[in-house]
Amino acid sequence: MLSQKHLRRFCFQLLIILLLFSQLPVSGQADSKPRIYPGWTLFVPGATHFYDHRPVTGLLFSATEVSGISLGIIYNHQLQTQSSTPYYNFPLLIGMQAYNVDKCDFLRNRMEVYKYYYPELHYDPVAFNELLKMPFQPKNIFTPITGGFVLVALAELYIGGRQSKQYFSDISQMSFFNSWMNRNPAMAIYGSTSLAASYGAGIAEEYAFRNMVLPLYDYRYGQMKGRIYSSLLFGSLHFSNLLFSEKPDYGAAFLQVAEASIAGYFLGRDVQKRGYKIGPAVSAHMWYDFTLMLGSFLIDPKNNFLGVNIKFNLN
Repeated sequence: MLSQKHLRRFCFQLLIILLLFSQLPVSGQADSKPRIYPGWTLFVPGATHFYDHRPVTGLLFSATEVSGISLGIIYNHQLQTQSSTPYYNFPLLIGMQAYNVDKCDFLRNRMEVYKYYYPELHYDPVAFNELLKMPFQPKNIFTPITGGFVLVALAELYIGGRQSKQYFSDISQMSFFNSWMNRNPAMAIYGSTSLAASYGAGIAEEYAFRNMVLPLYDYRYGQMKGRIYSSLLFGSLHFSNLLFSEKPDYGAAFLQVAEASIAGYFLGRDVQKRGYKIGPAVSAHMWYDFTLMLGSFLIDPKNNFLGVNIKFNLN
């Protein structure tokens, strides 16, 4: 069965989305109001795309979500016996990240409705298919915010990896689902998983916090308070990691909350300066995460974030 820890994580994500994003104003001119997605589309994989007659997009997302979550349920115990890291169930991780990206379409619809009721509200009305391209567009990659975040990630890797004595070049084989594979094909799986997880976090978290929470807070409190409040909310949600850990590390949790809050502040400031265009923030978030995930594996594979078992060459 799927562990209670992962069920709690999934329910927690749904609850946050519901509490922050599902409420709508109740007044306005109904004749020109944007069509509102019904609430059930938040829970059904690919539902908003099917509802809007985009069956190909709906099928791609629903297939990824259902297959990832299903594999996570089937192989949960087997994967758990191999690792104690929070991310050991990487099929479930990918399925849930696909869900988070999928539901950006639901949030996009809600922001259209908010904009209808409050015309002075500023946000990025990027289409869903354009949102998916943002992390890979040169105009978003080659920006100070993305470059700065990647440099921070490299600095963290340098500081954290100085004590490592075994590197990527020392790997002989890696294990996935109790099957040992040679280093290079296994590395392709590991790298793809890291990229998918980073992609999901970059798109979903930036859309939710920098293209919904930040604009709404700015509209109500002004840009400075909006930036501070939204970044503190973004950081404080990382306390939830304590709920999903077998042995909570409170010091590490507080550090992660502080780092996320600071990152959220600078990402929010960049979005505000660009007239609420979120492309560079999405790119910065994704490439920061990917640099850390893949880079930490290359310099300290024994402590990789997926908890993959590794055999090293004998010296």
